[in-house]
Amino acid sequence: MNVVLLFLVVQKPDKKLRPPKEFITERLGFDENQTAKFLEFDEAHHRKMRAIDDKTRILKEELFTNLEGERLKKNELDSIGNLIGALAKDRELEVLDYFKKIEQLCDEKQKLRFKRIVRGALRKGPHGQGPPHKGPPPPR
Repeated sequence: MNVVLLFLVVQKPDKKLRPPKEFITERLGFDENQTAKFLEFDEAHHRKMRAIDDKTRILKEELFTNLEGERLKKNELDSIGNLIGALAKDRELEVLDYFKKIEQLCDEKQKLRFKRIVRGALRKGPHGQGPPHKGPPPPR
């Protein structure tokens, strides 16, 4: 098995690049009060995300130790897989809540900018490569 791939799966669960705080505050044109409120919940959000990532990493380490032998039974593997799935769900819901909090800080003009930023990020997909392609690849 490719050691680098295994390292990335176990050590870097669901790592996605996030825009720097300044990107959000500057692009939306937050005033000092909005920026202070944003920084407050931004830090709490990142603590939650780190905790989810840490739990996911521990579970994946437990899962992949099974490669060394038949240490875990099928029901134990299923259980760990379900826990990892639940953490992935928690991660996505936390991101959604974070975006809702940003939107709540915005005035009407900023909300329009925020929606454009989110739509643009969704179109680009993770790591900026765009949405997944459906169907065969284009001809060369």
